[in-house]
Amino acid sequence: MKRASALPPIPDKHFFKIGEVAELVGVRTSVLRFWESEFPQIRPEKSPNGHRVYARADVELLRRIQLLVHDRGYTLAGARALLSKGEISVQAVLDAEPGEAAAARDDATARLDAAGVELEGLRARIARLEKQLRASTDESFFWRRRAMAEEKRLRDLATSLRGVLTGLKSTVEEKVERDSG
Repeated sequence: MKRASALPPIPDKHFFKIGEVAELVGVRTSVLRFWESEFPQIRPEKSPNGHRVYARADVELLRRIQLLVHDRGYTLAGARALLSKGEISVQAVLDAEPGEAAAARDDATARLDAAGVELEGLRARIARLEKQLRASTDESFFWRRRAMAEEKRLRDLATSLRGVLTGLKSTVEEKVERDSG
């Protein structure tokens, strides 16, 4: 792997074979093929015989990726995210001194780690609340079912009492009629 400052200048031509690109970027051809799967921006054309043909813009992009990953220590995901933010973001990183970039990356990593710890705490709290809610819901369901059963029992009892009262009323009315007549 060559450092960006030790890379040869890009020749003044429009298209390049994969071997040429590998030399210009300072990586093996297998790395270039892998990067094609990791970075949607890299889509070399295919020659009639199936060989990859890279445009000059592809070579320039690959050199920026190489610089971000190999010189500045970015992960492929980090480089992909930075590239998706646009050229200004990439250029700001490339213009920064390597020490500044490393310090910024370390700071971002520390903040990300802290956010991860906080996220785990929140996940644990959510799990506890979900468990409490399930228990509360189960208990609530139990009492609701019990209340419904009690309500039905009372309705049945009221119906039964209405029947008894109706029967008593009839009996009393009959007795009053017999006694008066």
